[in-house]
This record gives sequence, structure tokens and C-alpha cells, in this order.
Amino acid sequence: MKFKKFIDECRSKGVLRYLSVYIVSSWVLLQVVALIAEPLGFSQSVVAYILLVLLVGFPLYIYSVWKYQLVDTVEKKPLLDQTGTPVPGKFTKSPFQKAYFTFLSIITVIALGVILFIVRRNFPEKSAVLAVETGVTPTKTSGDKIAVLEFDNNTGNAEYDIAGKMAVDWIIHGITQNKFGQVISPEIIADYSKILKSSVVSTGGNTLVTDYLKPAKIIDGEFFLNKNRLLFQCSIRDEVMDKTLISFKPVDCDPNSPLECIEALRERILGYLATEGNGKISLQGTPPSFEAYRYLENAKHQANNKNYKEYLKLLDRAIVADSTFFEPRLYKFMYYYNSQQYEMADSLLNRLNVKADLDERQQNILNLYAALLEADYKMAYEYQQKEYNITPFHLETNSSMMTLSLQLVNKPEAVDSIYREIDMQEGMLQRCAICPERLKIMALADIELQEYDQAINLLKEFSNLKGYAMLKKVILRAYIKSDNLEAAKKILSDITLTNPQEWMDIYLFASKEFLIRDNKELANPYLDKIIDAIVSTGNTDTKEKQIVLAEVLFLKENYPEAEAVLNELLELDPSLIPQNALLGVVYQRNGKPAEAENQIKHLQGLKSKYQYGSVPYALAQYYAAIGKDADAMDYLAMAVAEGHWYETSSFQNDPFFKAYLKTDGFQRVLKFWH
Repeated sequence: MKFKKFIDECRSKGVLRYLSVYIVSSWVLLQVVALIAEPLGFSQSVVAYILLVLLVGFPLYIYSVWKYQLVDTVEKKPLLDQTGTPVPGKFTKSPFQKAYFTFLSIITVIALGVILFIVRRNFPEKSAVLAVETGVTPTKTSGDKIAVLEFDNNTGNAEYDIAGKMAVDWIIHGITQNKFGQVISPEIIADYSKILKSSVVSTGGNTLVTDYLKPAKIIDGEFFLNKNRLLFQCSIRDEVMDKTLISFKPVDCDPNSPLECIEALRERILGYLATEGNGKISLQGTPPSFEAYRYLENAKHQANNKNYKEYLKLLDRAIVADSTFFEPRLYKFMYYYNSQQYEMADSLLNRLNVKADLDERQQNILNLYAALLEADYKMAYEYQQKEYNITPFHLETNSSMMTLSLQLVNKPEAVDSIYREIDMQEGMLQRCAICPERLKIMALADIELQEYDQAINLLKEFSNLKGYAMLKKVILRAYIKSDNLEAAKKILSDITLTNPQEWMDIYLFASKEFLIRDNKELANPYLDKIIDAIVSTGNTDTKEKQIVLAEVLFLKENYPEAEAVLNELLELDPSLIPQNALLGVVYQRNGKPAEAENQIKHLQGLKSKYQYGSVPYALAQYYAAIGKDADAMDYLAMAVAEGHWYETSSFQNDPFFKAYLKTDGFQRVLKFWH
């Protein structure tokens, strides 16, 4: 059908009338909303939202016109089969119908294009902030304009006018130097500041600055004298000035040294601009000084590079630069807690807790770590859940929730939904220090739920890569537990090439997995290779190698040699808890019950604070090895109650307890914190 004929037919059927009603009504609606949005307190973006709805509705309206107004007016010709007989209920499409739906398709494409344009212009996607994990300071959009107004001199003394000028210049210099936005120059501010100030209460004619300069933020302030002290006040308002983003606490200084006030205020302003994009990720209730914030960001960068000595120095500098800055104090505590220096961590936590100005979220974080130090994992899990509910998409918080779910309270079924809150995009692993740990926890949870294929699919890309020793251990467990032994042997055959530093550890891990499944035939060759490598190189004089050799000899049931190595090792360090228990077992195997009993008494005497169930767990291993089941279960329950984690190679993944896996007592231990 020709275009002119199509238009004529549309006119005769009233299509143009229906379309004009929709277009005119939409136009009127947009004009009314644009006029009343601001007086009603709505953002101007409400106009864009309504326009999007109208654009989506337009193709639907055109289709509804066809369905309810036109379909019965179009002449229907029956569809004929190959013999020329009409097919019941089938009709050929008329030329008008074909043209109408072509027109509808074109309108739909145009509407989608306009929708996409509006969304991109009015609702820019906010990039994810991963500063905590990567140490990368978020950059501000260069298109943001920040207007800095002249500070009002309310001292009554014109000599202090210069202080207001200094404040403006110093703040503008800081914003420009750190690229927080495009600053509207002091000359333009001088021309328009009075107009801008008067537009706080709209008069209908004072919108020149917001219409043409369009600042994203407006910074203004004042200063005055109070009891021989010079006080500066400042606030930041949003683009349309219908709300104040933040009002800073007043700063005071000697009237003869106004630069002290100006520098302190500038630090607060820059600190706010640096951290405002962090939103819920930041634990700081009020903006820190910018100097302190820079020290913290540099500290995170040093931590990512594993330069922990410099990391602690920079944290201390951040604390000195701003004594109210909560995060560097918390990061310092976390460093000592994660490095198992619990006494120091406890001392730092007590200092944090004496602060009277903690907000609810900060107090919840401190409660979480206090519960961890006290091994009250039920409460720790609840506190972590509160923090997770605030920032479920924050990588570090999300990952901590995964770890606590699996390794503190042994709830593998809870891990998947937490993991899936964050999309692990391609290439993210290379930029994210914590991501391998996330994959490990997710895969371990799948294995505990016997979802072996899911764990394998998650980690199989790392099988032949260099490094990633922990992930290889986990995928080996998945292969062995799913009886895919050939795949496990394939990984192990390449380990000396892909992991030249960790191959003994991986062989030992795999051997234990084989032994849990009573497969000595597969375990022993790998254990033999470890023994050969240590003995042949004469490397038995180091503590680490002796620990490995003693365990391997024990697993090989070579108890006389294991006894000799353990005695030599414990002469060097009598405080080694697992090795004391192992020597007790070896004494029993070698027919020396009196020596075994003395060794266990020595082990019991090693118990002290901050061990989190290590001694009871070692005792449980001992009693399990000598067949005292009741004592083994009692000590296991004691170990978990005192805070022993459900670690990668403990409890159900420990060869000492393979005989107990399906017993009621062992299952109660696994569900202790449920």
C-alpha cells in the first residue's frame, strides 16, 4: 500500500484522531508536571520519569487502537489452502493491516531509541566503589560543577573581610587540586552570589545562576567572633538548593590566625567530597579531614601490596591527622585480629569502645569484633548480619558474611544467596584481592552440600594456572569426593610446575582427602614423594619441614620415625599444640602408654586465652585416634564452644574423625551454633 493511501485510510478510520488525543494529552500532562513539580517538592527528574512512561505507552496505545477500534473494520479475506478451499478461522492480512503494523514497528524502534537517550542523559550509571578492596580512590565526575560563595563577615569588623576571601580561595584551590569537580571561578561567584543566595526562597526571577551556571553543589559559609575566638561555619547544598547536604561543625581559632580555621574547614570539605560517593560503604558518620582520608587510602594501597609495616604507619598517621576518624582505628584492630595477635587486638578494641560518640552502626561493628574475640559466634553472626543488611553489595562485607556463614556457624546452605548478590564479572579476579577467597568459600559450601559439579565448574579454570594453591586444593576435594579420580590425578601431575612452592602442601592435602575415603593406594605415592623431597635434600632441620615430615610419616604409619622427628621438633618448640597431640598418638602406636599420658598432660597445660579451642581440638584428635569415642566427642564439643572454626581441614574434613561423620554426637558438633 502506498503511503498516501495509507494516510488517507487512517484518516477515514479515525486513527489520526486517536493518535492526536494521546499526543496532545501527553504534552499537556508534561507541561503541568513541569510547572507543579518544584512547588510540590518533587525533583525535576519526575518529568523524565513520566516521559519514559508515555514513550513506553505510545506503541501499546497504537496496538490497542488496532485491537479495539480497527480490527472489525478491516475487510477479511479467507486464507485458501493449496486446493483453493478456505481454511476455517484463517484470514489473509490486508494491505492496510501490513502497513499499520509496519508503522507500529517503526514507532516502537523510535520510542526505544528516545528512551535509551533519556536514560543515558538523566540516569547515568554509578560505578561500583571497591576502594576497600583495591585501594583505588574513587574519582569524581569532571562535569560536576561546585560553586563556592563568598563567606559572610559577621564580625562587624571590615578588617576580617580578607579572611572570607582567603577561605574561598583556599577551598577552591583544594577542590581543583584534587579534581573533585569543575569550580565556578571567584569572579563569576562575585557577580552572581547575591542572586544565588536570594534564590533560596524562589521569587520566580532569581534563577539566573541555577539556569546558566548549574552548579551541582553550592558551598557557602560565614564567620563571626565569639568570646575572643573566630568561628567559621559552612554548609554544602545541592543543585536546586531544596536541601542541605551537610552542615559542618563550627571551627574556631585565634582571631589573629584565621588560616587555622580555614585549613581545618577545608580539610572537612575535601573529606566530605572524597567520601560522599561511598554512601553506606563508609563507616564514618561525619567526614574525616582530607589529610586523614588520604593517609587511609594510601594505607589500603600498601595493604594490597602486602607492605604491612608501611600500612600500619599510614594508619597511625591517619589517626593522628584526625582523632575522630573511626575507620583507621578499626583497620588497625582488624590487622592485629586477622594476624592472630589477639591480645593486641583486644586492647585496641577496648580503646575504641570507650569512645562516647559512636553511632549505631559503628557500635554494631565493635560488638561484632567483641563477640569474635569472646568466641560468641551466635552473636557475632547476628551482628555481621546487621552489617550485611546495610551493605549487601559491598565486596568485603559480602565476603565476610560468606566466611562467617560457612566457617564460624557451619551454614553452607546460606552461602550461595550471599555470593550471588555480587556479579563476579569477567576480569574482576585480577583486580580484586579478596575474590579468590570468595570462590573458595562458595566452592567449599557447594562441596558440603554435595553439589560437586557446581564446585568444579566454579573452579576448573584454575586447574592449570600458576598459583591459586588454595583453589586447587578445593577443586581436588570436589574431584575426590565425586570419585573423579582421574581429574584429580591430572591436577596433581602438573602441580610441581604450576605450584613449585606449594606442591608438598597440595600433595599432603590431597593425600588426606584420599585417606578420608580409605584410599591408601592413591594417598601413599604422594606421601612418599614428600618424604623423598625432604629427606633427599637434607632439609629436615627447618621447623616447617619437620612439621610436614612428622605428619606425613604418621599418615604413612611409620610411627618409629614419626616419634623421632616429633621429639626433635618439640625440643625446639614445646608449645606446638597439634604436634603434642600427634606425639601422644605415636607413643600409643609404639606401645608407650606412660609417655603418651605424660605428653597429654603437657598438652593440657598449654591451654591459655585466645587459643579458640585449639587444645580441646587436639585432645579430641588424640582420643579419636586411640578409640575413646566419648572423650573425643566431649573435647570436640568443647573445641567448638571455645571458638574453633570449621576450617577447610577440620572437623568433617579431618581424617582423625572419619569414623564419626554420621554419628549423632558429631552432627551435634557440626550444628553447635545453629
